[in-house]
Amino acid sequence: MSFSPPKGVTFHTPKIALADLCKLLRQSVAFLQELQPSSSSLRLYHDWWQHDGLHFDRQALTFQELFAMVQTPRAIFEATPDDDEVFVGVAPEDGGWYLRFRAEWDADGRKLVGGFAVTVPAEKAPAFSTEVGATSPHRLVGEPAERYYERVIV
Repeated sequence: MSFSPPKGVTFHTPKIALADLCKLLRQSVAFLQELQPSSSSLRLYHDWWQHDGLHFDRQALTFQELFAMVQTPRAIFEATPDDDEVFVGVAPEDGGWYLRFRAEWDADGRKLVGGFAVTVPAEKAPAFSTEVGATSPHRLVGEPAERYYERVIV
């Protein structure tokens, strides 16, 4: 089954320090968990959209496993595929939201950095902005999901 990005609002960051990304991802996953009934399952993807336009379904995932994946900077780095511009992607089976993130070495090879994007339903965007965006030391850019994905999918 082919995956399509959901409609709504996408919040994203430029590359930031991995420790900061870790905090932001934990808050984002907690927010996303509130959007999902406890019985729903998630899908884990290798998101190659920025690399070559492809998207691969990997396996089922629970929120507990997702929290473990974003619990520490090391866990985020280890979860990230090795290829350039390939993200970890996570979505519920109904495709109502989508989280994508990656960690990598900076251009100098000295620091770990990362970035993320999360697409939430338009009616949940104000709550995400307040509950997650307002607590972040980094500015989260919010824009219509269609515009964001037109730019990142090659």
